[in-house]
Amino acid sequence: MAKRVKKPPVELERRLDWLRRYEQGESPPEIAKSDHFDVRTVRRHIEQAKQEREVKEARSMVLRNALEKHYKDMCDYAQRLDSEIIGKTVETWSVHDEQIRAALRQHLPRSPIWAYLNQFATLPQRIAKLKDEADKKLEEAVKSDSRLATLVSDGEIGVIPGIIVALSLQIEQRPQGISRLNLEDDLIQESAEEGFVNLRYGIAQMGKVKKEYVTIIREVLQDWESRLKDWEEFRKLEKCFVELRRVKANLRDQLAVIILRRIVPGRCRYCPL
Repeated sequence: MAKRVKKPPVELERRLDWLRRYEQGESPPEIAKSDHFDVRTVRRHIEQAKQEREVKEARSMVLRNALEKHYKDMCDYAQRLDSEIIGKTVETWSVHDEQIRAALRQHLPRSPIWAYLNQFATLPQRIAKLKDEADKKLEEAVKSDSRLATLVSDGEIGVIPGIIVALSLQIEQRPQGISRLNLEDDLIQESAEEGFVNLRYGIAQMGKVKKEYVTIIREVLQDWESRLKDWEEFRKLEKCFVELRRVKANLRDQLAVIILRRIVPGRCRYCPL
């Protein structure tokens, strides 16, 4: 009786070759005859190769989906930041935004985004501080204006607060390049009782004042509007708003690359394996 020769184990390469040949139309008996293997072995390994391929494809799909969602998380975060920069209300922030921001920073550690974000956060604080300093200076200056002393002594108590409100609004708007109030068009006199008018300048209400005082109030407003632009606080505010516009534009440009590219280079601790 002839001694049976044990076949060597079927390696992965041979198993994949059998699957390829089978899918190209070669039958298991034909493969077995050609390669000198038992047909049952060929069938078993073809089936095993199919299962291994399915597992590999499933893992690949899971990884691809995980990567797509990972990139989408960062792109969506960039989109929310962009909306915040242009003043849109962001209705839904992710509960994981802190982690997504950290992930994005690990992906793009050298991006100028981080310096721009820091400036975007600190410049408004600087602007608010300068505005507060200018408002305090304005209040003291207007209250000490001798031209208004007669009005105050005559009971026109709403004039000084109204002037301060109007000028304070211009301290906020003019450094931004927003159209300022115009004395010719925006100092509104509405008839009141005889000898009086209800006076307002833009949104600033000055109450009921004697008609004879309107000229003084107009002169005071015109004078202080002219002075404001020479204040150090005003010039600093102008520079801050110019810088803020520059930072917003540069930051939006960087975020657009992330949003539109849809793939973020680099790696982070949350990257799928």
